[in-house]
Amino acid sequence: MTKLSPLKRGVVVFLILGVLTAIEYYLGVNDVPTILLWAIAIIKLLLVLQYFMHINRVINPNKGGHE
Repeated sequence: MTKLSPLKRGVVVFLILGVLTAIEYYLGVNDVPTILLWAIAIIKLLLVLQYFMHINRVINPNKGGHE
């Protein structure tokens, strides 16, 4: 499997977040159990932390960080 460039990876994550937001909206309008909305929100939180806030660099500064 080939690695995506940082720009392409960012765009893919952005699109995934957009799709998850659309799903959240659809579920919210149709009165589904709140636990599903929480689950999607947590998935979105993890995506943002991982790809846009670079949380791995905070946890493990020797892996993928800028020296």
